[in-house]
Amino acid sequence: MKNVLIDPSNERKIVDFRKRGFPDVLALGRYSYAHAHEPLREHTHGEMFEICYLDEGTQQYEVEGREYLLKGGDVFVTFPNEVHGSGLSPLGRGRLYWMLISVPSSRERFLNLSPREGQELVGGLLNIPCRHFKGEMHLKQHLENIFRIHDSESAVLSDADLKNHMLRFLLDVLAQARKHADIRVSKPVEAVMNYVDSHIFDEFPQVWQLAEVAGLSESRFKARFKQESGMSPGNFVTMMKMEKARELLADQDLSVTDIAFRLGFSSSQYFSTVFKRFTAVRPQEWRKSCNT
Repeated sequence: MKNVLIDPSNERKIVDFRKRGFPDVLALGRYSYAHAHEPLREHTHGEMFEICYLDEGTQQYEVEGREYLLKGGDVFVTFPNEVHGSGLSPLGRGRLYWMLISVPSSRERFLNLSPREGQELVGGLLNIPCRHFKGEMHLKQHLENIFRIHDSESAVLSDADLKNHMLRFLLDVLAQARKHADIRVSKPVEAVMNYVDSHIFDEFPQVWQLAEVAGLSESRFKARFKQESGMSPGNFVTMMKMEKARELLADQDLSVTDIAFRLGFSSSQYFSTVFKRFTAVRPQEWRKSCNT
């Protein structure tokens, strides 16, 4: 039995393509979280690839003990039999898609390709030049089209249409992996990230202040920062403050109120609310987990 977990909810849409008799692309999922959820436990999918596309937000992944930080627009590939999860990091706010793909035998057809073409495509995935890279927006469109076609009441040629979009998605993933092997941000965005890090104990900066650091107009800065980092400037500042809060909570000499004010929050109650939204636990619960 393939290790495919189908657990849809109000925040998670999952399509099980095994019900349509697909032996290759087995499932497509999408979650849209308005707040952080519990960490993803370590697991494996056996002889399957998992390709993730993070549309919005950030997400930490651990694969075989190595950590990766995904940002909006990133693609991440998990290879067959790899143990992976999110470590101690919660599933963050944002929208993420994932596709599970079975590795065919040498005699099986893959997405209606000839055996030779199918093996070449799967071989390309097995030897992809990098597992973590910046994707392009039309990847999301392929995935949304798959959901749309699956949900359509018209069944005429729908299986062929589904497989066409699946194939185009996988071919584009391979092409973009080769094109964007190195994930980099531009110097203006990097300057803002460094500024936020070095002023983490200041009050929350205004967007126009960060735009000045970047040397860009406010509108251009917001668009560029979102494109390169996967989140708005405001969410990035808050996320960085939450990272520092986790460090400070390990120090028993500082109260939650002290930490809240040090990080520029107007009250400990508001700090606790934001902390839970980003980490799925209250500050006191995080502190307790650090000392158990």
